[in-house]
Amino acid sequence: MNKKINLIIAAILFLSAHQGFGQEWIVPADKASISNPSEYNLENVKKGKSLYMLNCKSCHGDAGKNNALPLVPIPPDVASEKMHLNTEGQMYYKITTGKGGMPQFESTLSEDDRWRLVNYIMNYKPNGEPVLVEAPPIKAKLMALVNEAERKVEIFAEYDENGTFAKLKDAPVIISTKKYFGDLVIGNVLTDESGKAEFSIPETIIGDEEGYVNIIIALDENYEVDPLILEKAKVGKLKEIPKLIKGGEILWSTNENIQPWLLLSYLGAAGAAWLAIAYVIFLIIRIKRYSKL
Repeated sequence: MNKKINLIIAAILFLSAHQGFGQEWIVPADKASISNPSEYNLENVKKGKSLYMLNCKSCHGDAGKNNALPLVPIPPDVASEKMHLNTEGQMYYKITTGKGGMPQFESTLSEDDRWRLVNYIMNYKPNGEPVLVEAPPIKAKLMALVNEAERKVEIFAEYDENGTFAKLKDAPVIISTKKYFGDLVIGNVLTDESGKAEFSIPETIIGDEEGYVNIIIALDENYEVDPLILEKAKVGKLKEIPKLIKGGEILWSTNENIQPWLLLSYLGAAGAAWLAIAYVIFLIIRIKRYSKL
């Protein structure tokens, strides 16, 4: 009987793995043959990279480093042969529609931005002509302020252009909140033509007992900049503190104010302590009796 059960489980696991690893993602022929209307140039590839860093890197990893998340199936590296077996139309279709663990971006990214993502991927096409070459991090600086009434963060970014700071456009900004056990990312935005960005703070963010939140503003690894911390912004939900008692603030005034579990715990601990004391007294008395014999 156990052997049959094990065989059934093994068969189910095999079929699941086969579906996850072997299922082909078929793109309709009319979609696969579409050419990219977005010009393949440095500007579009850079914008595509910014979009990739915000939306795709967490699963696909860094280009050429094969450090994708261990999902089933594993997301292909944008510089891999597997990725570039796709036509530009196939890439665009898959980015648009999504499938399984791959989200669809039709509702979150514009058509132009989806084609720019394709441009970024094509930068790593084997035997192609890359227009974006990895360079040292760009020196930058950040400024920001919180509009507590509107629950928004206004961000200003600049970069060092030959000793003079200029407006930093199309830069991915990462917004986090500081927690006891690390920083929690709550959103990402891109700076506009004037180096500005605006982020609406989610209603679900939990602050301290008074609703204060420490907000961290940062850029990605392409920029050399110190993260900016906006301390004690009153934009969070009040942190709930568990109450040990019911009703008022007096713990032992009446039994009605005491939680039942707390009263039982107290009585049990007190009873155990008295039993231990009685047992010790009993042993002392016995020792004295035996010592007189």
